Amino acid sequence: MADPDVTIEILKGIRSELGGFRAEQQETNRRLGGVEGSLGEVEHRLEVLDERLELTNERLDIGNQRLDVIESTLLTVARRQRSMARALRATSGEPSNIAARVSELETRVGRLETR
Repeated sequence: MADPDVTIEILKGIRSELGGFRAEQQETNRRLGGVEGSLGEVEHRLEVLDERLELTNERLDIGNQRLDVIESTLLTVARRQRSMARALRATSGEPSNIAARVSELETRVGRLETR
């Protein structure tokens, strides 16, 4: 009778270990469920960040376009300013020449108006 008692004790031990294993498995499943929930939140946050990044890139593109227009305008102003400075330097020594030219233009306009 000793052998069936030993077998029963071994089976009871196995059943006891299986019960502990099941409890550990349930705890592991519970923790994994929590991790899945956390990953879902992280994924949602990443989606929000991705959308915000897209908006920021669009705004930067618009800002860059505006800066291109400003740069072009400033280059045009600088060219005109250089031209004007050259013209002023060329005529600065000859103020009578400008007065003579204005007088000549006034005379020509006067003739055109009388026609």
